[in-house]
Formats: sequence, structure tokens, C-alpha cells
Amino acid sequence: MKKLILFITICSLALCPTSCSANNADIQEENYDITISMQINNPIMTVNGDNMEIDSGRNTSPLIVENRTLVPIRAIIEALGGDVSWDEETQTVSLTMDKNVITLVIGSDKAIVNETEKSLDVSPRVINERTMLPIRFIAESFGFSVDWNESEQRITIVQNSFVNVTETETTLENGLSAVKFDGDYMFDAFLENGGAASDSDLVGFLQENIVKNAGSLNLLTGVFGCSAISAKNQNGEALFGRNFDWYNCDALVTVSAPTNGYASIATVNKSFIKNAYRSFDSLPEKIRTVVSLYAPLDGMNEKGLCVAVLYIEDGAKINQSTDKPDITTTTAIRLLLDKAATVSEALELLGQYDMHDSMGMMVHFAIADADGSCCAVEYVNNEMIVTESPVVTNFYLADGQKQGVGSTQSHTRFDILTDTLSKSPVMETSDVKAALESVSKHNFNDGETTEWSIIYNQSQGTASYYHRENYEKAYDFKIK
Repeated sequence: MKKLILFITICSLALCPTSCSANNADIQEENYDITISMQINNPIMTVNGDNMEIDSGRNTSPLIVENRTLVPIRAIIEALGGDVSWDEETQTVSLTMDKNVITLVIGSDKAIVNETEKSLDVSPRVINERTMLPIRFIAESFGFSVDWNESEQRITIVQNSFVNVTETETTLENGLSAVKFDGDYMFDAFLENGGAASDSDLVGFLQENIVKNAGSLNLLTGVFGCSAISAKNQNGEALFGRNFDWYNCDALVTVSAPTNGYASIATVNKSFIKNAYRSFDSLPEKIRTVVSLYAPLDGMNEKGLCVAVLYIEDGAKINQSTDKPDITTTTAIRLLLDKAATVSEALELLGQYDMHDSMGMMVHFAIADADGSCCAVEYVNNEMIVTESPVVTNFYLADGQKQGVGSTQSHTRFDILTDTLSKSPVMETSDVKAALESVSKHNFNDGETTEWSIIYNQSQGTASYYHRENYEKAYDFKIK
């Protein structure tokens, strides 16, 4: 599927401010079939550079009503390959594109999208005998991403081609692949067994229950730097951005739907997992996939909960011992993705376990939910401390003697992101991408790279991956 893109350049604020591998995946391409540009109070639009009337012979223009852009929709939908029908008796508009149908009624703040009722911020209306409909709602309902550029006063609407993730690991490009797993990967059994107090305990569980005679597992160590930022866009949707900084590695995106838990998307550094006798990729594929689900470094679930682990440059360890079930860094991420819908639920879950660091490294967690709550969870002297913060890098945020301990560079990245948020508290996807790029590793020349940057839309359940600092090419995923 190729990408369709719709540009609406506006002169007034139109949005409410607030191995077995397959190659050449069905991924988003950076070319466009259709480009449409319109301006408020301008009856002419351009379609792939050609001028045409928005509403032939009627001189109708896009308008701002209740901080929303209303447009005469027929020409736009038809230009994109859709159909429009009008029922005069019931004052009902029906829009059809591919297999999706949107039904709106003049004067009603409710719409029907594929048989599901949705609420509208502004109702459709007849103005100067022309039917005017809210473009943002329609665009998002048809699967377009909507981005608002404040400085240019432009709304950009992009139809995403989501990566087709299958049970066969698919290579997206060198160093980046994706795979999905639906069903029971025995994580509930792992928890019921008491979890794991060390990487060795985790390996033992995986070896006994999943890998069995297929090989021997081990976990590598490695120091990594990261950055995370949480914000909301003008439509009130929660966005969470995350950089993973390390050396060149093999990243694996996993999309999972457990038998008893939330569906999620997560990222694994396969270089942190190895088969002691053969390469990790030599394990049978299903076993390799299941093992990967126990080693995520970040992710988001279907409820919009995001979690990422970030290294802290400190010699201290996390080794709680309060007679609770045990859990390690990566399995804690899996726990939250499978079981928690909000930050408060995530914190309650973490409090039920004794935490133990993976790979012998001091870390903290950045956790954010679809309501926009975001915090850092840290372990100081084996005590769990929660600090609210929309930005997390690689130093302690908790008050006390440890506050600020971490790398000098992580303070620089924190200051850059904090300054960005203070200047632009409302951020669109493009703004979050720019923020992540501003703290990516090419800015510091320390030998590492930002292996992946992710922007999660926690309200829509989508994730855009940028690999090895190529911010011109996105791999877009959608949960469910």
C-alpha cells in the first residue's frame, strides 16, 4: 500500500490547541500518489500541483468553526478514491473508502464509523446551501495520521502503510526486523513460578520451558544511553518518544497478543541475547520469538501504556529482598505491557515484586499512559521511588543524595528536551521527531548511534520507528 498525503495550509488556527527471514516487507514508502492543498477562505485547491475548484461552480471554501476546519468534502474524498452519498430526507452524508464507511448527520454531534458510534467536536452543518464536514475527524477515521505545524499553520494528513507483521521474522532493513506472536508464551506461568531474581534464573526458566533441547541461552551485558519524552498534541492525544542509544545492533520489533493480557508492540536488542553454541538466529524461529518477548527494552500496549528502560551510569545495583515474587528489568517491562493500562496500575504492579537489575546495570523506567501521565521509576538503596517527569534520560531524578548522578551527556540531553517542551508544550508527531533527533547520537560524536527512535501515539495505538538516525524514513506499526 502506498501513502496518500493531504496538505491543508490554513491561515487561521484549525485545530483545538491542547533464521528464516522474509525480505522487503510491506512498509511505508516515501512517495505520494495524491497531494491536495487548500487554504481557509480559498475556493481553489491543488491536486498534485494542478489547480481545481473545491466545489465546482459554487465558490465554496474551507472554514473555521468552533476551532475546527469544516470543508465541502465531496471533491476531496473523490480525489482520494472514495465515494460520497447524500440522503436529503434524513440529512445524512455517507463516506466510503475501501471497506470503511463513515455516516454523519447534519446538526448531530455523533457519527457512525463502521457501525460504531463516535462523538464529534463540531457537528456537520449546511452553510450557504453546502454541506460542510469536519476534516480531522474524517481523516483520522479513514486511518490517516494528522499532524499540525504551528509555525506554518498547516495540517498534514497522511495515510499510513503499516508494516505487515507476520509470524515469520521479516527483515525491514539491515539491523531491523519484525515478528508477531499470538497466543500463550508462558509468561503467566513464569510469574506463578515466582518470576526470576537474576538473568540466570530467567535463562533457567526459558531453557526448561521454552528452549529445552534446542540450544543454550546466555545474556550479554552492555551499557546504553537513552532519552524519553512525553507530550500531547493539539487534539489531546498522548505521544511518547524514545531514543535507544548504543552501538550497531540487530533490533527486533515484536507485536504480541497474549492469551491472557494486552496486545503490545515492543523492541528487543537481539545482541543482548545470544545462543552460547550458535547464534541466536539459529534457534527455531518460534522459540526465538518467544524468548525475545522476555527481553523487551521498550514498548506500548493496546491501552496506550508505554514503558522504556534507561541506563544510569552508577555502580549501585537493584536487588530488592522483601519476600515478594521476583522480577528482572526486562521481565518487568513485559509485566507492565501485558497487565497494566495506566501509570497507576503499573506502579501498583511494580510494588508487588522485588526488582532485580538485568545485565548488572542500574536502570530506571520511564512510564507513560494515554491520559498523558508520565513518571520515572527508580530504585535508590533498593527502595522504589516515583518522580513525575515528562523527560527522562540517564541520571537519577529522585530527590536525595543520588539526584543528578549519571553521565554529563545525559544532563545535556535532558536540558535540551526540557527546553523544547517549555517552548512548545503542545507537540505534534513531527515536533517529537525533531526533539528526538536533536538529542540523537550524531550530535555528540561519542562513537555510539541512536539505533532506534520511536514515536508512540498512545491514543491511536500506533508506533513510528526511525532506524539508525534516518529520520526521513518511518516504519509504522499499529497494535491490533
